[in-house]
Amino acid sequence: MVGILCSFTTSLYAQNSGLYGKIIDQTGDPLPYAQISLEGTSYASITDMDGNFHLNNIPSGKYIVNTTYLGYNADPTHVTLESGISLQLDILMNADVTELEGVTVYGEFTKGQAKSLNEQKNAVSIKNIVSSEQFSTMPDRNGAEALQRIPGVSIVRNRGEGQNIQIRGMASEYNQVQMNGTPMPGGEDGRGAALDFMSADIMESIEIKKTLTPDMDGGAIGGAVNFALKDAPAEFQIKAITSGGKNFHIDPFNDGWGLGQQNHSLYVGNRFFKDKLGVFATGSYYLTNRGTVLQEYTLNDEDQLTRKRWNDYDVRRERYGYNVGMDYKFNENHILRASYNSNYFNDDRRRGRTNFNYGYATESPDAPIDSFTEDRETQTRAKRTMMDMYGIGGEHRFNNGFKIDYKATRIKTMIDEPDGTQYYFTRTLNTDHFSTLNPWDLDGTMTLEPNNKLEMDKPVRLDQKENTELDHSFVLNASQPFRMLGQTSTISAGYKLWHKEKTNDERRYTMDNNEPIYLAPGQFYRRDLRFTDPEFGTLPLDDPKENYAVKNQNYQADEIINAAYLMGDFQWTSKFNTLVGARIEHTQNSYEFHEFDENNGGFIKSFNDNSSYVNILPSINAVYRFNERNSLKAAVAQGLSRPSFTSLIPREVIDEENLTIKKSNPDLKPAVSTNFDLIFERYTSNMGYFTFGVFAKYLENQIYSSKNFVEIDGQTWEVSQPENGESSHLYGFEVAYSKNLRDLNIPMLKWMNVMANYTYTLSEQELEDGRKVVMGNSPRDMANFILTYDNPRNGFMIAIASNYRGPLLINVADREDRDVYFTSQFHLDISASYKVNDKFTLFSQMNNLTNQMEVETYGDPTQDHLLHQTEQYGPTVTVGLKFEL
Repeated sequence: MVGILCSFTTSLYAQNSGLYGKIIDQTGDPLPYAQISLEGTSYASITDMDGNFHLNNIPSGKYIVNTTYLGYNADPTHVTLESGISLQLDILMNADVTELEGVTVYGEFTKGQAKSLNEQKNAVSIKNIVSSEQFSTMPDRNGAEALQRIPGVSIVRNRGEGQNIQIRGMASEYNQVQMNGTPMPGGEDGRGAALDFMSADIMESIEIKKTLTPDMDGGAIGGAVNFALKDAPAEFQIKAITSGGKNFHIDPFNDGWGLGQQNHSLYVGNRFFKDKLGVFATGSYYLTNRGTVLQEYTLNDEDQLTRKRWNDYDVRRERYGYNVGMDYKFNENHILRASYNSNYFNDDRRRGRTNFNYGYATESPDAPIDSFTEDRETQTRAKRTMMDMYGIGGEHRFNNGFKIDYKATRIKTMIDEPDGTQYYFTRTLNTDHFSTLNPWDLDGTMTLEPNNKLEMDKPVRLDQKENTELDHSFVLNASQPFRMLGQTSTISAGYKLWHKEKTNDERRYTMDNNEPIYLAPGQFYRRDLRFTDPEFGTLPLDDPKENYAVKNQNYQADEIINAAYLMGDFQWTSKFNTLVGARIEHTQNSYEFHEFDENNGGFIKSFNDNSSYVNILPSINAVYRFNERNSLKAAVAQGLSRPSFTSLIPREVIDEENLTIKKSNPDLKPAVSTNFDLIFERYTSNMGYFTFGVFAKYLENQIYSSKNFVEIDGQTWEVSQPENGESSHLYGFEVAYSKNLRDLNIPMLKWMNVMANYTYTLSEQELEDGRKVVMGNSPRDMANFILTYDNPRNGFMIAIASNYRGPLLINVADREDRDVYFTSQFHLDISASYKVNDKFTLFSQMNNLTNQMEVETYGDPTQDHLLHQTEQYGPTVTVGLKFEL
């Protein structure tokens, strides 16, 4: 393949000339995705992420070089090209902001916006970009939160922080998350990667591809997110950030962890040996203490409240990571890169849970409560996520324009829960309390019947868990430009091997108490006493007994994907080009799973299974550029979503304490989608823009989560299982607008910018029973409004950012009024900074100023519904200092 492409045009252009170089701004920073062209010809190119450009196979002669970049300008440059010689040309562009005193450099946020818009404008496919200058000035703390400002993107929060993303109404399992172009492992159960363990401080840019191209993995029906980590700079650079603050939240039983928050990061990089060797290191540390009260309500078929659950959470989250790497440039055409990235995330949790359990003599909505019990559970657990990624690769460009790039990557993600400890206490209460109390209003701070102590009537539970995912991948791409119809087009091909190994090792032990242990009403037992602590050994408990039902959850799984693609980027005219091709992916799955005999602790059955399937995924992206500022883009593509390993392995996960049963489904098929996209884009010279797009997705074998409530031995159990639905579809549109108010010629508005976007989706999936519902985790409405003031003359910047996400369906039940929904959310965040001098900047961030309540309901919240769950995290305020050299 490589040899064919390499020889495609070698002889044709052997004596032609070349032009290469770098485009930078006044401060020396590279300008990625700038357009460079030779006036009066069809020779043109776009700079890469480092501002480098290459024009190959140009006939010798005299030319005028023009450069275009939104928000910047440069004078035309005259060059003379000699046969067989490549000429180096570096171009300086100035910010297009003219004052009476001369040229003024943009503020950091505005410079970042320029980078983002130029890449979006010049791409053939539909994508959005966020630069580090943009998300570093926004009040966002991790990878998920940095994405929520982008049109069509919404996030799901966990413990008050962004965790998973939805792209154009597609849940996280239908999207792919990458780091430096390599897909990230999905974590414990699903394929959707959680993003709360990734610090935004170590990222250089974030790219969201909304349409599939043949060189992309097929498993990105909704879209692909690529977090580009910081790389070696063009010259010596150091950046340091330190900040601290406080969380404001409801936490009745917090004892010792406090409400503080801190965040620190450092980046250092330089080039050596005449700029051939670039090295860098960046690291970050984040610590936050949070708390909340979660209230949950369980109903039977007659809408009787059978359980009121009240949870007090203390959460201590520690996140740190670092990234080191190097690149060696033999010259501008031959580069080798190597990097190592490590992330650590400890989600340490203490939970005090109170269950108020109600029984009824008859099943009728107005029946009085016949029995009343209270049980309390104290749980402690540390959940540590550790990820290591090694990558090595290279890029090589030859005189005839032929280019190859390759990369080998190893990623290991381990989720370790080493010390889960739970204590259980129970008591029976009088029902006459309900003459004055509403059963919906009881909470865990109450001390009903203060002399009626709770007794430990269940064994102490000890849990350990380790889930490991190991990915190896190798990617090889090759491309060759050629002349066709007087224009420069490119043909590309590539191959990818992706091997994934996943193991789950889970153990549970129980210890009976050998003498009575009591708990006073309104209390929780030894809130931070874990079985790994020395003090635990002083409790009056018997020796631990292993629970083999939990051991049945352990498995080993393996997946190998071989993929290849062929793609052509055809420039038919100076205004119209298409990106056409197909990708073929062969998937092979295997797993091994053992059942245990609880009587003798030995294996009684082993399951082994192998399956494979092939998907051919064609796609076409097209763009027609009416002029320099206006374009119309369209795309048709196919993609797929593979079921998770844990969905396929035949097993049941039974949780007797929470009364839940999670079933697998070995008959699940991968979902396949055909996507259609059309978008109009208009950009202005001062970095304003207007875009309007429509999209549609048609899915077969849509995967959804069913949830049913069944009565077992007089108790209501929650039973969930993944299912393949019938055909489903999603339609939608998105509109985005940005305007710099400088055009209004009002002095006080000169440095202000307004950005707004709105996305609407309308989805439908048909269940196996014929019932039609919206697609899971698919919000209908998503909106952002951001107002920024960015004045480089006085160094002051402020951003006010609001975000709205409409209701979404979480779980499907066997009846419509038991479907579980997440209600709408509105968040308001503010960030501000003041540049003291060229090196120091003071900043402050305020998050969740709306103190948003997170609410789940039985039934559609826009119609008749009942309350299922509430949770709330308060605002967060931080202040900090940034140093740059």
